[in-house]
Amino acid sequence: MSDDRDRCGCSGVLTRRDLLGRGGVTGLAVIGGCAGDTKKFETKPVTAQDGIVEIKISDYEDLVTPGGMVALQPTGSRRPVLVMRLENDAFRVLSLRCTHLGCTVRWDDASQVLRCPCHGSRFDDRGHVVEGPAKQSLAEYPSEAMGTTLKFKITDD
Repeated sequence: MSDDRDRCGCSGVLTRRDLLGRGGVTGLAVIGGCAGDTKKFETKPVTAQDGIVEIKISDYEDLVTPGGMVALQPTGSRRPVLVMRLENDAFRVLSLRCTHLGCTVRWDDASQVLRCPCHGSRFDDRGHVVEGPAKQSLAEYPSEAMGTTLKFKITDD
């Protein structure tokens, strides 16, 4: 089965400077799509036990300060998740699986939205639908920061 990331032939890596230079949380960027000025972001593997992922925040340089984010591929899950560092030590964890037909969404830097490369659905940085055909928001997973550790529960949506 081919990975929908390969359909676009996009290239480039999002740097911390790119992310923070575009306004922190509102400038969040993740896996790049094929429209506009896009960036491809490397998805890092992470272990999940019984659907629970626990990571040491300092192991992910982009999560150390607000505005940072990282795409992770939990073991046993079909799709990656986006972990975003928000203000006041808060985090948001979103599924990157489009709610329309299940393709992996990517960040469209020009439009500042998550875009599905398969059918064009668009989602804001909270995972809410901006444009269909998707009708449902991206799944958000409960997370809890405990000192230097972030813990979140995933389900295969």
